[in-house]
Amino acid sequence: MNVIGRTRSRFSRRLLALLGVSMAVLLIIYLLRPAWLLDAYFGAQRWYAGMQIAEVEVAGANWQYAEGGQGETVLLVHGMAGSKENWMLLAAQLTDRYRVIAPDQAGFGGSEPALDADYRISSQVDRLHAFADALKLERFHLVGHSMGGHSAGVFAARFPERVQSLTLMNAAGVPFKPNAFRARIEQGENPFATESIEKFDAFMRMTFERPPFAPRRFRQVYAERNAARAALWNQILRRVSSEKSRYFLQQKLPDIKAPTLVLWCDRDQLLDVSSVDAFRSGLPAATINIFKGCGHMPMMEFPELTAAALVAHFQTAPAVAAGSGQP
Repeated sequence: MNVIGRTRSRFSRRLLALLGVSMAVLLIIYLLRPAWLLDAYFGAQRWYAGMQIAEVEVAGANWQYAEGGQGETVLLVHGMAGSKENWMLLAAQLTDRYRVIAPDQAGFGGSEPALDADYRISSQVDRLHAFADALKLERFHLVGHSMGGHSAGVFAARFPERVQSLTLMNAAGVPFKPNAFRARIEQGENPFATESIEKFDAFMRMTFERPPFAPRRFRQVYAERNAARAALWNQILRRVSSEKSRYFLQQKLPDIKAPTLVLWCDRDQLLDVSSVDAFRSGLPAATINIFKGCGHMPMMEFPELTAAALVAHFQTAPAVAAGSGQP
């Protein structure tokens, strides 16, 4: 064997040894510290989307949010048991042309619980308004999902001067046909409080038409983190699903002036697609787009299709004058 051959052979052996050690280290971390790998995965998603983590004080409590991109501002509001991480696949499709901001609402993700422990939709809207003020967001495209859609719709009704366009994505706050999810809530259950891996897996099957793959130890981390906030989420769910509050958005539909897109999935097992009937009657000028073959999370199951629908909607809204934040 010549010198070059021996050198290549030594390099190959060293490379294989390095790969072996790396795989062993990853396996040990996966078994002993899976939260590190899960957080690294979230970090990689944010990096790919061009998003970075920041913090701001809202109503006396610390809020964490992700931000990235340039252009007109898009504010993404997650739903019950959600977080800014729900939006990263979608954000990756938007940050090349928009400034995208995705906060963790009070009591979710990396944000502290509300100091006043008031989680009525009206109070959530007040805090969202305070968040927009803290970041000096004068006018923006507002996108709300599930409970976040309930808040986003009420926000648009109360603060029309701030909302350039509104998107209600599988949004709560309006009636829909009775289903198993609604029955469980009315029986006092909280499907969002997934304190065990079995409950987490069941919730994923209910939330997604095709649940994304996650290793068992990752799912266990999710369950442990959710268990830590189960009592708080029970409190929030009881408040927003009470008879007085559950259809608050429906009452506010006549006050919404922003161009509105209603986006849904036809296989949503949480908030049935029949919800769109309330928007057809209450917001007759709204655009309604129903995706086929996805569940409650279109921004995660169909991120490219969702982004295309959002961009088309944003482009129909009145433009914001450069530097002014006003139309």
